[in-house]
Amino acid sequence: MNGAYNWDFSVVWEYQDMLARAAVLTLGVAAGTIACGVVFGLLLAMLRLSRLRTLAAVVMMVIEVLRAVPPVVLVVWIYYCMPILTGWSLNAVQTSIMALALYSGAFYAEIFRAGIQSVSRGHLEAAYACGMTRFRTMTRITAPLAFQSVLPPFISQCVLVVKNTSLASFIAVPEIVYQGQRLSIQTFRPLEILTSIAVIFIALIIPLTLLANLAEARIRRKYYA
Repeated sequence: MNGAYNWDFSVVWEYQDMLARAAVLTLGVAAGTIACGVVFGLLLAMLRLSRLRTLAAVVMMVIEVLRAVPPVVLVVWIYYCMPILTGWSLNAVQTSIMALALYSGAFYAEIFRAGIQSVSRGHLEAAYACGMTRFRTMTRITAPLAFQSVLPPFISQCVLVVKNTSLASFIAVPEIVYQGQRLSIQTFRPLEILTSIAVIFIALIIPLTLLANLAEARIRRKYYA
């Protein structure tokens, strides 16, 4: 069997505008998911750390359930089942952002909770001894110190969010993977199309990772030099 394959990336160039629009939409869905997921995750983390044990237990259960459900199930369920049960429907892009934000928010919650709990009790006692309120201690002491420890896992979760946007293709959101699937069928050039999509994802994710590494190095130089 002759394994030769005649690669032809001209088809990618021919549909560059469509792929560019799809990449922009992918970034938009990822940005919306990260923003909503961070807010949701912070809320869950604060409730998880509540002194009310019952509330903390309920929130912990919510987090574990969201982490256990595959994100594609959330996407499909919210898009098709939620309108039947509640009468409230979202368009495909809104559904993708909501589902992925719920899923990623559960992971952000655990990241933030671990960061907050990593702050030494001595720092908190010193702040209270200086007359700081609980809110000021959180904003001036706990949050900055926690941020240093949560940055690497936070960025890793953001990278996963970018890759998870491909699940929006299950409900026909015209992001990069969905458009790539369409073009693969239309042009009979799946290898070229899928290779190009992989390159696009690399181009989207690598700069994010590099920025995170630079930010982490700068923080370490500032606080631990």
